Amino acid sequence: MRKYMKYIAAGLVIMIGASCEKMQETTIENETKNFVYDGYGVLMSFRAKGQDVMKSDINVGASAVVWDSDDAIAIYDGSALREFTVSSRTNGNKIATFSGSAAEVGTYYSVSPFSAATLDTDIKVNLPSTQTVIADHCVDGEAMVATATVASGADISFTNQFSLLKINLSSSDIVSVTLAGKGNEAICGEKVLSTSDGSFSGTPEGKTINLVYKATKEGAYAAFPAGDYFIVLWPTEFTEGFKLIMTKSDGSKAVKSTSSDVTFALNSGANASTINDVTFVPPVITTASQLKMWRRVAEYYAEGEEVKLGADINLEGYAWTPVPSFPGIFNGQNHKIYNFTVSDNTENRLGFIRTLGSSNGEAAVLKNVVFGSSDGTSADGSSSITMTRAGDGSWMYAGLVGYAHLNSTIQNVTNFVPVSADAAVTGKHAIGGIVGMTNQNVTIEDCVNRAPITDNSACETTDDSSIGGVVGWNDTQGLTVSGCENFGAVTNNCIGVSCIGGIMGKATCQSFRMEECSNHANITNAASSVTSGTDNWDKAVAVGGVLGRFGKNNNTNNYIDKCLNEGQICLGAETVSSHRQAYGGVIGSITYKCTVQGCSNTGKVYDNAVCNSDLSMGGILGSGSSSNLVLTKAEDDTPNTNSGEIFHYKNHKNPTWFGGIVGYMTSTGTVEYSINNGRLVCDPSGQGTADLYAGGICGNSKGKILNCTNNGYIFTWAGKITAYIGGICGGYSSTYKPSRVINCKNTGNLGPYNTTGSSITGGILARFYPSDTEVRGCTNTGLITSGNFYSGGSGNTPNPTVSSYQKKDYYMAGLFGRVEAPTSDVTDNVTDCVVACTISNKTTADDSANWTALIAGKTFSTSSTKYKLVFGTSTNPIMIVNTCSIEFSDVPASNETITTTALANKWLMGSSSDFYSAAYGSSDTSKVDFHFTVVTPATAGIE
Repeated sequence: MRKYMKYIAAGLVIMIGASCEKMQETTIENETKNFVYDGYGVLMSFRAKGQDVMKSDINVGASAVVWDSDDAIAIYDGSALREFTVSSRTNGNKIATFSGSAAEVGTYYSVSPFSAATLDTDIKVNLPSTQTVIADHCVDGEAMVATATVASGADISFTNQFSLLKINLSSSDIVSVTLAGKGNEAICGEKVLSTSDGSFSGTPEGKTINLVYKATKEGAYAAFPAGDYFIVLWPTEFTEGFKLIMTKSDGSKAVKSTSSDVTFALNSGANASTINDVTFVPPVITTASQLKMWRRVAEYYAEGEEVKLGADINLEGYAWTPVPSFPGIFNGQNHKIYNFTVSDNTENRLGFIRTLGSSNGEAAVLKNVVFGSSDGTSADGSSSITMTRAGDGSWMYAGLVGYAHLNSTIQNVTNFVPVSADAAVTGKHAIGGIVGMTNQNVTIEDCVNRAPITDNSACETTDDSSIGGVVGWNDTQGLTVSGCENFGAVTNNCIGVSCIGGIMGKATCQSFRMEECSNHANITNAASSVTSGTDNWDKAVAVGGVLGRFGKNNNTNNYIDKCLNEGQICLGAETVSSHRQAYGGVIGSITYKCTVQGCSNTGKVYDNAVCNSDLSMGGILGSGSSSNLVLTKAEDDTPNTNSGEIFHYKNHKNPTWFGGIVGYMTSTGTVEYSINNGRLVCDPSGQGTADLYAGGICGNSKGKILNCTNNGYIFTWAGKITAYIGGICGGYSSTYKPSRVINCKNTGNLGPYNTTGSSITGGILARFYPSDTEVRGCTNTGLITSGNFYSGGSGNTPNPTVSSYQKKDYYMAGLFGRVEAPTSDVTDNVTDCVVACTISNKTTADDSANWTALIAGKTFSTSSTKYKLVFGTSTNPIMIVNTCSIEFSDVPASNETITTTALANKWLMGSSSDFYSAAYGSSDTSKVDFHFTVVTPATAGIE
């Protein structure tokens, strides 16, 4: 390692804040070179001198560079970099002979030290960002990069490629000194030495240099002894000056800086003189002034360095300039920071801290702090974070932390500071109460947002901007959000925002886990949002009580585990045609592989504006479009449960799907171990001109529905449209039909009340496709009626007195409202099912349009050769409980209780089926047949 031996006592001292003068260079006389053949190339010994430096400005004019015995240099022989090590030293160690082997060529290129050189297409020379001074040295010789072009037969004469900054430490408790340009200049990192002509070029990337000390090379880092030291940097012009950040052994930090243009020329430098004569930020902050001082040095903390709050901090209305970045640990120790505002239109990241961590991957931490409250229970009324930047085409983020970078953690942070985007914002963005955007392997845990999150921006992009009570967005991988809560209303008034959630707006990441998070506030989309994919459920406007949208094309394990919503979820603006809408009590939309387990919703999900687009609403999930989507119970057997009502208020011009668990399931995913207790209602004002599909578990599904229970009633007052109502699934078309419905149960009343439209109602499925769907072990005990039990009811309890029955166009039955034509003989796809319900329509039957039955309301065939369809098997028949009844105004006695096989035979299918004659209780068994038995409730297992 090279060092400086002596310093002259006098010379020009350049203080921080003054300009620097260019320094003179010196030349070295060439020595001789010897060659010895080694069998593969040539053994060589180079005698070399380093170039003297800094003749005046930094007070080393009488000294020269000397060589240490363990120094090494790199020799490039046209094919590889060869390491040459010191074999001897002369002339007071100013001259060293370096020995090694290399191919014999006409011209060599050399780099000192060897550790600085790597070979790619050209030679890359690295000036390190961390420089370590060893005892009895004043500089890190590994940082003093020098290069040479050596003609065959000549000696090496190195040319320095660096500049030096001399500093004086007057105390002996400084453990590091960091140099940075105020204009974010590049001062370290790699440059290129061309292997064609030896020219030196390139723009390095390092923005900071950290100088540290060790007593021995193998020893631990320690405090510098008082004295003079040098920081080595690339020749640089600091157009706005530079700053030096000092850290004491107790963690205290301070900054000293210039304010004018300072140039560090090649082989030149400056003398900063004494730098630690400043006020240090203590490791425990107790005053507002100390917190403001900390902001100036925050980005220069190292990973693991901790600063703490030792008292509550009142910033007294201070306009806080965001911390650019913070890679250390900020521990609030449960203290509070309040009475401040943040509003900056110059940067794309906005917050108390712009960036937590950095692209280097430091495990930065923000924890145990309350923002925006003096007492920890209510907002201070003056703090705010407001995004005002119009945008430059890049993403913009805002929150207490604008951007949480690689490996960072936010833990036990409470926010009372309202976060918003104002009308000046026209670019794509993500905002959250705690953090706007997160990068890879980020953890957000036990954080609480109690402030309103509001988007009033004028953004009209189709990039799916997002807002969330805690997190705005994640788009990489490895995000965990656990134990977080939101109590602040989340309101969107911007048409460019299409992902809205009580905890998180959008997660398009891999290895995602959200667990035990809860939202207690109302979530409202009051804008006619624009999406990037029209008529595309993957790009639907997504609004959820916990998460707006999850979607990433990946095969990793992603979980939403035991999350809760208690707030209302509202569509509050007239929608744009073809921009689909997905609203869920817990999640708005899921488009890729994900498991939702043990989640619950008690909040109302509803529309309060005219819907001109397809609309799906679900108690747990609005829409799902992944074959790898699973809704299931948690590891402790907690089921997904919805107790919130799904309410369709307004006119709709496109189809609407709503389900107690999932509104619209376009994929072959699975819904299992889920319970709905909430009512599903289409209010009289919700009449429209397009079909409506409602199911106690799924509005429609293309996958499996297993071990689910619906206890909520379904009532539709839908006017001229056709309503498809299923106790388990509403159904849709031959494209979207469940593949398996197994061990499901409906206990809820089902009541389509259409004044002029049609209704198809089944205790299990509204529409059954026998060639494609298995139905096994399912039970219906809920009332099926075309009467009005909604008016006069209370909450989830329907009116016990049913009145005003629909007269025409209804198909309703204990299992299936409508059975579609099989495409082949189906003999065992419906087994072990139980019908234990009343089917009621107390009006005169219109035989051409009305179908009331125990099993199937109507069976269709579109083929002249009708395939055989069998309900039940001899070993697994359909069980009809002897308490079932048919209520009809023109049946004998107006009410028949199915106590015998003969009575059951009269009502197995709708009276107008061309396969079946209800009048005679017989069927064409070559086309349709029944295996059933009349049993007691105990035998059916429903007591």
